[in-house]
Amino acid sequence: MNKQDRALTEQNLLFRGVDFSSIEYMLEHSSVRKLKTGEKLLQPELTNEFLYLILEGELCVHLAAHRTVEHASLVAGECTGEISLVDGKKPSALVVAAKPTRVLAVPHDTVWSLVDQSHDVARNLLSIIAGRMRNDNSALISSHNQRAQYEHQATVDALTGVHNRRWMNDAFPRVLHRCTLNGEHSAVMVIDIDHFKRVNDSYGHLVGDVALKSLANIMQLNLRPHDLLVRYGGEEFAILLPDTLLDEAMSIAERLRVMVAANEMDSNGLTFKITLSIGIAPIAGKGSLEEFLGAADRALYRAKENGRNRVEVAV
Repeated sequence: MNKQDRALTEQNLLFRGVDFSSIEYMLEHSSVRKLKTGEKLLQPELTNEFLYLILEGELCVHLAAHRTVEHASLVAGECTGEISLVDGKKPSALVVAAKPTRVLAVPHDTVWSLVDQSHDVARNLLSIIAGRMRNDNSALISSHNQRAQYEHQATVDALTGVHNRRWMNDAFPRVLHRCTLNGEHSAVMVIDIDHFKRVNDSYGHLVGDVALKSLANIMQLNLRPHDLLVRYGGEEFAILLPDTLLDEAMSIAERLRVMVAANEMDSNGLTFKITLSIGIAPIAGKGSLEEFLGAADRALYRAKENGRNRVEVAV
């Protein structure tokens, strides 16, 4: 080992606090390996027999299941391959040179000899492994939180904050199935803002957005905790009322209609009101979500034909 490589090796985390001159001779069977950019050092398919101390350059770590996404970056003074040496299994990650890199390949038996010879080396190796596990756990938690955030964003309407149609297609059938198994009656409502195009055309889309958000808020505050509300379309909302008889569903729909009609909205000094047309379809027994929504939609159409600002029930 030349003088430069000796100095770089001594600076590695593995030898922190170690009298390097006392263990240097044990590295005589280690060799320097040069890697080109993109060259693979560790692969999940291949057994690893070395601990690699990075002398110069940079390595990128990619999780086996996400080879296109960089998980971590390792630079001079760090090492890689330690976990596969300790547990005797194949590497769990793909390690690739991010730039021209030189590493000192320390054989498996040399690593254990160093551990036996020096308590400081043993402590440093444990510290490196613990740090790697801690970082991996942090990355896992971050990934989980990010995935949960993405899933939330994918199922929630950004404007109103209520669930969207994608969520409905999963949640409504599950709740309907449970109601069927329990022999419970249910109902589904389809709600539409009357003459919503006039609101947008007369006052602008920002005022239309205020109307949608206000309506969603009123419904969220006045529905029961187990009722399911979604933004079904542009100005349409759908509500699933589990364990609800038709008379109770009609009472809920009428209460919402009256509250919305009486609610005065304000947008930049402009005061206005909206009204709703509501179609209800009772649910008893088996059937598809599409069938029930279709029946409620036809009832909604009758509400519009009969003058709007009213509730109609599917026949």
